[in-house]
Amino acid sequence: FLFEIESNHHHCHDLMTSNTATTNPIDFALRVCESIAFSLHAILGITDPWTGCVRSAFHDNGAMPRWFWPAAGVLLAVVAAANFSKSDEVVLAAQAYIAAFHFGAMFYHTRLGHHPASACAPFVFVIFAVAVTSIRTNIGVGLIGAMICAGIAHLLSRILINTPSRSAEGGSLLSDNERAAASASQVEGSN
Repeated sequence: FLFEIESNHHHCHDLMTSNTATTNPIDFALRVCESIAFSLHAILGITDPWTGCVRSAFHDNGAMPRWFWPAAGVLLAVVAAANFSKSDEVVLAAQAYIAAFHFGAMFYHTRLGHHPASACAPFVFVIFAVAVTSIRTNIGVGLIGAMICAGIAHLLSRILINTPSRSAEGGSLLSDNERAAASASQVEGSN
């Protein structure tokens, strides 16, 4: 029995120390937190066309194209798994996606006029991504990478997010049917 416990301890230790970057317990703990959250959010995003839970929780009202949440869910599932790759490059690419996605979430809440505090939750994951990147490279790479990801996220938010004023101007990636469905669900939700 003691041999089995010792063997399991070594197995867990070997998983955590498969390369030099993962010898840092903070790096591993942050990636575990990220991947648990992304696994849960992946399920919510993938199932959103049937449940509407993400659109409802975020009071989306057609702000994002209908395909966005399921696509984001699939990508979050990929990132949750890639976060434990033995390749530093794969883990760093996952961290770049994490930073860009969560900067995008901050812009999403801001552009839709949600309470300013709603940007705090996604910012936590930006901090995690910068920390993991900095541990695996250095703080300069972590911060410059975050700035680049913020720029990409800002650009995508300008393209993807259909704000109320943009909807009135007709500028949207949503089809007329999707806009009509979003309006109908908004009317149903207010009744």
